[in-house]
Amino acid sequence: MKSLSLVIALYNQLEFTRQCLASIKASTPAPFELILIDNGCVDGTAEYLRGVDATVISNEQNLGFAKAWNQGIRASRGDVIGILNNDLLMTAGWSEALLAFMEEGGYGIVCPSAREGPLDYDLAAYAREFTQACAGAVRRELYAPCMLIDRAVFDRIGLFDEAFSYGGCEDTDFLWRTKAAGFSVAMTGAALIHHSSKVTQVAVSRTETDQYWDHNMAHFKQKWGRTIRGNWLQRRFTDVKAKLIKQSEQRRFGHTLVEKFPRRVDRGKPLE
Repeated sequence: MKSLSLVIALYNQLEFTRQCLASIKASTPAPFELILIDNGCVDGTAEYLRGVDATVISNEQNLGFAKAWNQGIRASRGDVIGILNNDLLMTAGWSEALLAFMEEGGYGIVCPSAREGPLDYDLAAYAREFTQACAGAVRRELYAPCMLIDRAVFDRIGLFDEAFSYGGCEDTDFLWRTKAAGFSVAMTGAALIHHSSKVTQVAVSRTETDQYWDHNMAHFKQKWGRTIRGNWLQRRFTDVKAKLIKQSEQRRFGHTLVEKFPRRVDRGKPLE
């Protein structure tokens, strides 16, 4: 099986980071490489990271996701690089399932299924039931909060576009470039994670600027000649397709591969 490096960009949200790293340690079999990028954290994250067994890259200010991820990718040594958000909780068998799925399907990028929202349920028990029911489920989409990317993809198309600031659009841009280069991308029901969802983006919009999304959308449109969602017909097609996919998954497996539940973000505190 291919070797694995995990790259996580951090911007404050220390309690989420603690929980994420604890879940990685408990759920990911050694050996794997862990690379953490401190993106100008001011909430005690830097002090906490001194006691973490990982490669730590420290930035004086928030460079955004793309630049931070690229720092981690350049420092990594694994055959497969996982790009993870810090508001994730991993479950038993997640990495083995994804690496096996990648190898069996010849995918360039693979992603787990996810339940988004508050952690008000037994995650371990839910994940066991979910992965048993959905082991054969495949969705030809990207789940950006948790991507395992074959190094061959970076070798062919390069790294994330650093012209995207903070966070937004860089994942779709990377996906489109990946597909244009001939790689396939998929999610699997054989692995499930919990995602609190948009924790860093909320923090950035509150403490840095709320204009970054407009900048990113303008850069994306200049680069691709369209917006992510496209014109009315493209939006309609995408929405109908997504609805049909979810209905099919629910009917066949009793779940959808991305399950969304009401969430609450309370001033950067973890959801409980």
